[in-house]
Amino acid sequence: MTRVLHVLEALGGGTARHLVDLVRHVPDVHQSVAVPPVRIGGVADPYAHGRLVGAGADVHLVEMRRSPVAPANARALRDLVRLCHAVKPDVIHGHASVGGALARVVGGIVRRPVVWTPHGVLVHPVATLVERSLTRLTSTVIALSPSEATLIAKLRLAPHGLIITIPNGVEADVDRTGVLDLRAHLGIPKDAPLVGTVARLVPQKAPEIYAQAWARVAAEHPDTHSVLIGQGSLAPEFDRMAAEIPRLHRIASVPDAGAVIDQLDVFVLTSRYEGAPYVPLEAMRGGVPVVLTDVVGSCDCVRHDDTGLLVPVDDPVALAAAINDLLHDTEKARRIAVAGQKHVAEHYSIDTMARLTGAVYADVVERNTKSSGRDR
Repeated sequence: MTRVLHVLEALGGGTARHLVDLVRHVPDVHQSVAVPPVRIGGVADPYAHGRLVGAGADVHLVEMRRSPVAPANARALRDLVRLCHAVKPDVIHGHASVGGALARVVGGIVRRPVVWTPHGVLVHPVATLVERSLTRLTSTVIALSPSEATLIAKLRLAPHGLIITIPNGVEADVDRTGVLDLRAHLGIPKDAPLVGTVARLVPQKAPEIYAQAWARVAAEHPDTHSVLIGQGSLAPEFDRMAAEIPRLHRIASVPDAGAVIDQLDVFVLTSRYEGAPYVPLEAMRGGVPVVLTDVVGSCDCVRHDDTGLLVPVDDPVALAAAINDLLHDTEKARRIAVAGQKHVAEHYSIDTMARLTGAVYADVVERNTKSSGRDR
């Protein structure tokens, strides 16, 4: 059985979700994970540790920090080398920026092949230089969307031959037993139209753009409410804006947002960049029409005006117009919802994601074995 060690500092949002799904669904692999006990410097998923254990992972707590130059990351490097000697992984799988960097350096030290999943590429000169310097330590890069694969190649973070695209997958259905009733929780009428988003309150997700757009929608639809599910560094700013905008609510956290998302009439995601977000897929699976910004990852989820709507980044006017369009034209909203639901069922299977990821592990192990034989 192949032994995989995952390294993830960004234990929150879609990255944590992705790791849990890999542990739960990739067949014939013994999965160990190295994650921080508490994420410092970024939004954390408070349920991630329990879900990883419940999925069957051997969880090892390693102090890591979001800042690449933090002293804790030097100690993490030492601890990860020791962990590799203990668990003897055949493959190390690094996730996101810090986890990906640590995994590749450790892989070079202990001479193990490393798979890297960026979970969203930050386009910044310094970040690009760092990632390029780690290319020689990378066996395979898994892009979570075709547009992310294109960006990785364009930035020369890996040669084309090392990049494979494996889209995120979602369960065909979800257990809704005991899920939160959003309207009851918010104290709004059962039949009130509800627009919403699930997003960390960080600059990447542009929550202020969501609030600005909602202010325009609220003026045109006085019976409609809006909810943002999420928390983060921009929460105080968002809450100040929400206090001035009618019927804009926030829920800090829901144990399984994917199970409540189908209670929305329109789902919105205002990201400035992505790798491949889960929440639009969950909304589409639940028959909810989606409005997304036209960025890497999100643009792969939908065909504009067919399985969803795409709007420019940082454009609250266009965003409000798209939401209003779906609220006014219920037949169009229904058509898009049906097409989106079918699209997710046909193209975003969690079993396919798991099978292809397992194949990547098998391939890098085989290549490493052949390379080791040649070295001898």
